[in-house]
Amino acid sequence: MIKNFSDSNKLAKYLANEILELLQKKNKCILGCPGGRSLTKTYYQLGRISHKKKISLENLTIVMMDEYVLKRKNSFSLVDPKSNFSCVRFSNQVIKRLLNYKKRKNHKITNERILFPNVLDPAKYDHQIKNIGGIDIFLLASGSSDGHVAFNNIYSKRNQNTHITKLTKETRRDNMKTFPNFKSINEVPKYGLTVGLNTISALSKSATLVLTGNEKKYAFSMITQNAKFNSKWPASIIYKCKKYRIFTDKLSNLS
Repeated sequence: MIKNFSDSNKLAKYLANEILELLQKKNKCILGCPGGRSLTKTYYQLGRISHKKKISLENLTIVMMDEYVLKRKNSFSLVDPKSNFSCVRFSNQVIKRLLNYKKRKNHKITNERILFPNVLDPAKYDHQIKNIGGIDIFLLASGSSDGHVAFNNIYSKRNQNTHITKLTKETRRDNMKTFPNFKSINEVPKYGLTVGLNTISALSKSATLVLTGNEKKYAFSMITQNAKFNSKWPASIIYKCKKYRIFTDKLSNLS
């Protein structure tokens, strides 16, 4: 299903209200979250609306999708979580900060409820997600030029779970816009730890792909032209998810 909004702020408010309704109904919510710019307005609205309605976020769990890693000889390690481009830093300084807007202590989401895969045992993440009941809503975004979702690219396999992958130049170039402190593509790490395409489709109870702004026009076209999974555009994995939706604004929607 494709749902069109007149602007990205209305989209973010609608999505935030849906998440909060589910949280109140179940008294918990497992939310799959990307670390880039596409969902920032939704995080902002989640924080503001939950504050206005006095809704606690203490039972909200965030399942983060990816993180940069460094390769040294034959081993991998996470990038410094204090570095500007770290997704761990983004989750703390952007997502958590926006969600916890003006909340008293017992209404805040804590670090313990923001989950990341383990670089030493990536596959364990899928078991962890299963053990907490799966992801209620997987929020997805698409790379502008190559359709990457999390760090899954055109070489990613449909049946992959959480893993470490080599990043394409297109993905690294796209992410320079998310983290403008990168002065050149040579500064962008070449490897990433990411949920797999199978993690997204098999472990989500519902999924919403958000495409907003002129920058996402090409992505919207690529994802909707055939309305099915296309391995050359990984974000089209949305069509393999249960109860999938594509949310777009008038700036990205070509129709």
